[in-house]
Amino acid sequence: MATHPPTPEITLYFDLVSPFSYIAFQVLKKSPIFQSCKITYTPVSLRTILTTCGNPPPIAVKNKLTYINRHRLAWSRRLNIPMTQAVPTGFPFPTTDIQSLLALVAVSHPEKVVEIVERLYTFVWADGDSASVTDSERYKKVLEEVLSDDVVEGLLDGEKQTEGKTLLEANTHRAIEEGAFGLPWLACTSPAGEKEGFWGVDHLGLAAEFLELDVGMEGGFRVMMK
Repeated sequence: MATHPPTPEITLYFDLVSPFSYIAFQVLKKSPIFQSCKITYTPVSLRTILTTCGNPPPIAVKNKLTYINRHRLAWSRRLNIPMTQAVPTGFPFPTTDIQSLLALVAVSHPEKVVEIVERLYTFVWADGDSASVTDSERYKKVLEEVLSDDVVEGLLDGEKQTEGKTLLEANTHRAIEEGAFGLPWLACTSPAGEKEGFWGVDHLGLAAEFLELDVGMEGGFRVMMK
């Protein structure tokens, strides 16, 4: 009987505040290159990662925010991903509460995480509406479109929110232990069982190569391999 090689695996560590996490999320979800992978989408705190690793946020480094803004637009054009031209209001906006809620959803309803995250990411980085992830009434409505009202009410319970923050902290420290110092961070396991981490949209090509994926099936991806 023929045996099949183990499935390549990716854990995408993401924060809704990160435009490059949004781009990576869309690529992993929609690109045929990654369809053979087992992908886990794990919410973390970018702020905690940067602080713990001593990595200054973009707004603290002269010229970096301007550079990042140009390149989020350039990569979105290159990969045909919808992206707001204007930086969302309040960037970098706080995401601890919504990320904690997503950490709960990832445990209680893992099959719903991708749908919820895609809706939230679309509001923020395609439409430029940061209030969709900072206003609890706004993101509550998004969750209720995917989960039942009773489930959402339970997730918003005070004790559950505390549990969510604990889960988010654990996710974040696991990402750091796996090498993360920024986002997006991809923790990859190859078919041979080897492990490697990759940072940033511009390293998705190297991640695909490490995972032994067929990068030739999508022309726009070739630029990442150069």
